Amino acid sequence: MKYIAILIVFCFTVLFAYDYFPGITHVIEVPKTVVIFLVLGLFLISMLFNRNKRVYEKAVLRWQVFIASYILFLMGLFTVLGGESTSGISFSNGVFWLVLLISIYEIVSQWRRLKIHSQYPVKLNSHKVTGSKVKE
Repeated sequence: MKYIAILIVFCFTVLFAYDYFPGITHVIEVPKTVVIFLVLGLFLISMLFNRNKRVYEKAVLRWQVFIASYILFLMGLFTVLGGESTSGISFSNGVFWLVLLISIYEIVSQWRRLKIHSQYPVKLNSHKVTGSKVKE
């Protein structure tokens, strides 16, 4: 799964580079549609492989924080390097800030849930359930 995450990050980087520097398509000869389908395929593959595994909330939280930070980093870096987004993804876009605030809200609420669960862990299998009665 680590390789899929690395490929997804690489694809995001290439897509952002294409967006901020449209002339780069002559340097990197991979069409945008191929990269987009690769990202979608990687998401589908990761969902198929993870459907039988327990998804750890900490890992999901780390991924959300990492990907949000990485996108901000790429936007800042490509802006400093002189690029301008052709799709409108920029720091001056109000929709970008709205999506970022929603993402931060989700990260903070998930972090609080994890914090509460770590302070008050739920004990599984402490009760035996038989019929409609619970025995300890």
